[in-house]
Amino acid sequence: MRPKISVITPTRNREKTLNRVFKSLSNQNYKDFEWLVCDDASTDSTLKLLKKYKKIAKFKIRIFAFNKRAGKPTIDNYCLKRAKGDFIVFADSDDSFKNNSFDNFIKEWNKIPNKFKVITFAIISRCLGSDGKPLEPKLNLKVKSISYEDLIYKQKKDKEKWLFINKKILKKFKFPEIDYYVPEGLTWIKVSKKYKLWILDNCYRIFYSDTTNSITHSSKINYPIGQINALEFFIKSKLKKKENNFYKLLINFYRFKFINNIFFKYKLTNKIKTKKTFTFSAVTIGFLLFVKDLIFLNIRNEKFYKNKHEPIEIK
Repeated sequence: MRPKISVITPTRNREKTLNRVFKSLSNQNYKDFEWLVCDDASTDSTLKLLKKYKKIAKFKIRIFAFNKRAGKPTIDNYCLKRAKGDFIVFADSDDSFKNNSFDNFIKEWNKIPNKFKVITFAIISRCLGSDGKPLEPKLNLKVKSISYEDLIYKQKKDKEKWLFINKKILKKFKFPEIDYYVPEGLTWIKVSKKYKLWILDNCYRIFYSDTTNSITHSSKINYPIGQINALEFFIKSKLKKKENNFYKLLINFYRFKFINNIFFKYKLTNKIKTKKTFTFSAVTIGFLLFVKDLIFLNIRNEKFYKNKHEPIEIK
């Protein structure tokens, strides 16, 4: 029987935090789900731990493993193709979430009027911090249906969220496989050009920012291709909207270009057109930040190589 929900977890060297996800899944009130977890060439005991979980779990676990690093976008795309559920939940390998999460998502989905359901890409909810407190107060919006872009940039509700995703719609898109990590917001904004979010104004996911090898919270700078492409997309999207943080994005765009030109040497064609004085000041500040990165050894030089092989499935 096909599960209703597919939970996707990319993982790399997370033997110390995977228990959070496994425990959360084990404690779910709603049981009709599968867990697809794909290991990105870990060098610790992550795979050994996953095999242990598979033996003792009371739910379906499907384990995939790359021998050489592939990166999160590649893993997400692969698992999305293999997922059997109607809905997708991305659970980071250091996440945890409340026991009633899946049950409440399914109940909320069934409440959505059909005229909204056909254009709903995902149900979106707020997150808790590791201290158990909400990362942001109630959204309190007048509407339940809204685009991701409007929610984040017009309504300024830009704290970490959690998505319960309609797989049928997500499969029309693809995460860009251009680096080991690319900010997911780039894909969500592209989806939001055609589809909406449905707001469930509760907190379900517990978001941790203390993981030592976290991609998004590392003190080291890496993945310049992914960052530069995301920054270029966000900047061009905001040019017409005159967002307040446009200048900050532009500075970081040039900062990452300096990092790439010295350390990675990828051939990039990314260009941003602005007024010359505006560009000059952004380039100058970006260069100064780059110098700071050099002084404080903030740059991790791990060059991206496209992995053209599929992972093996561990039975």
